[in-house]
Amino acid sequence: MRIAILGGTGNIGRGFALRWGQKHDIIIGSRNAEKAEAFAGEYKEILEDRGYEAHITGTDNKTATENAEIVVIAIRYNRLQSLIDLITPVIDEQIFISVVVPMEKNLCYISPNAKPRTVPISSDQFNTDYFCFTMPEAGSAAQEIEKMLPAGTELVSAFHTVPAKKLANLELELNYDIGVCGSSEYSKKLVFELVEDISDMRPLDTGPLEASAMLESLTPLIINISARNNMKDVSIKFI
Repeated sequence: MRIAILGGTGNIGRGFALRWGQKHDIIIGSRNAEKAEAFAGEYKEILEDRGYEAHITGTDNKTATENAEIVVIAIRYNRLQSLIDLITPVIDEQIFISVVVPMEKNLCYISPNAKPRTVPISSDQFNTDYFCFTMPEAGSAAQEIEKMLPAGTELVSAFHTVPAKKLANLELELNYDIGVCGSSEYSKKLVFELVEDISDMRPLDTGPLEASAMLESLTPLIINISARNNMKDVSIKFI
């Protein structure tokens, strides 16, 4: 499959490229095409040194989307609107995967009926050094993306609990469970296959796209647990 990774020069993008580049054609997307090309060359060299015939290229986000069958959105939540506006003219039956998490440091949980806003917390009353899921008005980042994309575009939400550093470390087998949310069984099946392409990962159906908030909120939880308990790159396994 031809997989575009928008934000492919970031930490999580690196891991996806190195893991999927062993079996699929990867297009690294970035706001800067030259930067994407440089990172693509680096990823390709790493895989070729390990004996893989890697097909990894780099370009701007719009071109990457245009030439892909599957598009992974791996950017910051606050950059979503500008990215979707950019790529909308070239969207044509691609399947999208969102790994986006709306979270901030030192913010309180935002209810579905409230617009996101900073809530100051007195540091002399609470230890505020933590990350918190900030629920968008639509309910989740995935649902926000769904509203931005052209009607009928298939979108799946997944990979929110994958530690980026371990994903990029090809020496590791990743015995993790990956929740997958989506309203199309066909798209979910494709994402299940991509999960299974990565070492020992196991995909689990966690419901329709509307259930994505539960997955997205796990990311700040995992980060907080890691930071407060001297654990590195924590993930999830259901036993």
